Amino acid sequence: MTTLLNWNEGEDVLFFCDIIQHYITELDVVKLKYSTIRIFYTMKSTLTLRMSRFSRSEKMFTLGAFALVLAAMSGILIAPQVFAQETAVTPSAQLSHTKTIQPTNTKPVFVPMDSNDYINGGITHSSTRNSADVIVNVPGSYLIVAAGQVGKTSGSTTCNVDIWLRQNGQFVANSNTRNAVNSVNDTVVLVSQAIMPMKANDVINTVMSVSTVGQGCGLINTTPPGEPNIPAIIFSLVRIGS
Repeated sequence: MTTLLNWNEGEDVLFFCDIIQHYITELDVVKLKYSTIRIFYTMKSTLTLRMSRFSRSEKMFTLGAFALVLAAMSGILIAPQVFAQETAVTPSAQLSHTKTIQPTNTKPVFVPMDSNDYINGGITHSSTRNSADVIVNVPGSYLIVAAGQVGKTSGSTTCNVDIWLRQNGQFVANSNTRNAVNSVNDTVVLVSQAIMPMKANDVINTVMSVSTVGQGCGLINTTPPGEPNIPAIIFSLVRIGS
């Protein structure tokens, strides 16, 4: 800083500009470097011509502003690229099941998903083989949401429908949810969700059970005319952190 403050009336502007130019040329992002240097040379030429008329205090103010502009310009150019790289690889998936699921006993059953509505390379899921298994390929913290369309198609007895999550063969603690179905064709969205750490090759399942059988109690798929399908379940997961 001492060198910069010992101003030489004929060389101060060029010396300061050369230091900033050296900083720009050291940028690791090559494409951004050349774009910034082209802008820099235009600003350098203009400042050199105009600042010969300025007093010492005016020069200090102008060069300070010039440095801030270049710093901001570098940040604006680099930050979007870094952000894009971070978000482009976020493991995530949205799956669904397009058929009604009505268990024939009261034991827990796996919920299959026959539609990969969206999935990227961070998640593995087959809609035809072992379709209840969702496999995580990238370790990290994940948000998981299983939203079932609960209802029944017959009977007058109350039926409880439960939905919860399973990780690597173990039920996820405090993930169970329940809805009591009383009326035919009265559907409710029942949501089980969790945020939890996961390792590569971890397997996630959605599990359900019903308290009574013979009333068509379960997860109901509905196809309203002129509207999108209402899946029996929509399952989503996304990596939210390392």
